[in-house]
Amino acid sequence: MNADDPFIRVLLVEDDPEDAIILRETITEVTFPRFDLTHAPTLGKALDLLATQRADAVLLDLTLPDSRGFETFRRVHERFPDVPVVMLTGVDDEGLAMKAVQAGAQDYLVKGQVTGSLLARSIRYAIERQRTSHYRAVMLERERFDAAVRQMSDAIALVDHEWRILTANHAASLLLNLPDGWKGAPLDAILEPFMLSEPIAKLKAAKERVTAFDISRPQTRPPLFLDARLSRQRDSAGSLVSAVLILRDVTEERCEQRIRADFFALLSHKLRTPLTVLTSYLHLFKQLPSEVMQKQWPELLKAFERELGRMTRVVSTLLDFKAFSTRQLETEAKRTDLKSVAAASAYEARRTHSSKSVEVTLQVAGDAVQVDASAEHLSFILEKLLDNAVKFCDKTPVRVSIRTEREDPATVRISISDNGPGVPHEYYDRVFQGFVQLESRPTGQVSGLGLGLYMARQVVEAYGGRMAMQSRLGEGTTVSFTLPFTQPATVEAEGERAGAAQSEAGRG
Repeated sequence: MNADDPFIRVLLVEDDPEDAIILRETITEVTFPRFDLTHAPTLGKALDLLATQRADAVLLDLTLPDSRGFETFRRVHERFPDVPVVMLTGVDDEGLAMKAVQAGAQDYLVKGQVTGSLLARSIRYAIERQRTSHYRAVMLERERFDAAVRQMSDAIALVDHEWRILTANHAASLLLNLPDGWKGAPLDAILEPFMLSEPIAKLKAAKERVTAFDISRPQTRPPLFLDARLSRQRDSAGSLVSAVLILRDVTEERCEQRIRADFFALLSHKLRTPLTVLTSYLHLFKQLPSEVMQKQWPELLKAFERELGRMTRVVSTLLDFKAFSTRQLETEAKRTDLKSVAAASAYEARRTHSSKSVEVTLQVAGDAVQVDASAEHLSFILEKLLDNAVKFCDKTPVRVSIRTEREDPATVRISISDNGPGVPHEYYDRVFQGFVQLESRPTGQVSGLGLGLYMARQVVEAYGGRMAMQSRLGEGTTVSFTLPFTQPATVEAEGERAGAAQSEAGRG
């Protein structure tokens, strides 16, 4: 029944002519709503009628010349699941009718007990229940679809014909930083903080169905790079109806591309500088008279050792990085003494940078003398951080302090502070990325590849710890990290007796 047709159109499927006449007379007693009844004596005839003309409901006898029992309902419901069915049964068929209701029929009536009002009410309720059931199914499907869209990593935003946002999933809200009350916001305003590879005016005026372009925010740290795809829906006249904006975050891919490009540029300088020095000395060596060569040989040998050492450290760092990139770091919950490992790491830093005057002091809190990490891993972290602190320091002497303290009952914090030039705040996160050094350009004069802090943080995080940086320009930098340590009662007594230990790891 609809606004253009005031009748409720009912298909009666009944093989007994007398029962068909009685039901027709019964339903004509009802003055409102008005019913238009069509009769089909067989299931085959009923299926043909349902395929060619509208029926708001079906009154279905279960026993027909060409079909019997539950199979009768199954065949109707299977072919026309959206048409509500009211079963007509004898007294002995109520169990079968209930089975049909459980399978999707809307109601059942017992022949001989049907009045006009009961029949009208049953048909009307069947139609409404079918509509409700269909609506619920549609809503459930919509909810499932919306849930899937919300969970998608790709961002999706729908705009109307005026380029105002109608809906957006969670990923779009995050990537585009949608403000509160964003529904109805102009797309131009939402994209204003970003750089677009195609002007927004050109995108809105384009006639193609789909346009691919880039959205970026390169000026922030970290940056943001998005692959964007705009799909337009138009009506038959070619006017815009809506458009779907799909975004994919490709920041990691773009950063990896940049890192690879920076790596090759940096590596060429880091290796070329010592190679140039060695080549120059060898050329000079060939030109010198033997008596002069004998006098200069000690200096030449020192230069060879220095430059070969630089190249060796570069290659060693690359091998370490390769190992970190190709395997899962296996942590070891071994109890390690902080003081002994820190002293050895300080010695290694002074030896590596023997041309500098280096002072390293160690302050170990009584309840932070050990960590639950292997000595090898702890040494690796400290050596990378000390090397970084000494290498970039612009003062004489280079002063570095190592301090350990208890952060909580299960964590020890180790801090390495220096008196170097400091780090600009915008680099606090970047310095922990791979192949990052704070040079205005890659000159090759600062040794290393910018991988020390990156690899040290990988080890710390493998143990569930954190690494962070604090710095003041011109006053120095502190890099701190945490490692696990749960102190048992027996060790706790020793720690309390030891007290706050303060010692000098050495002065150069």
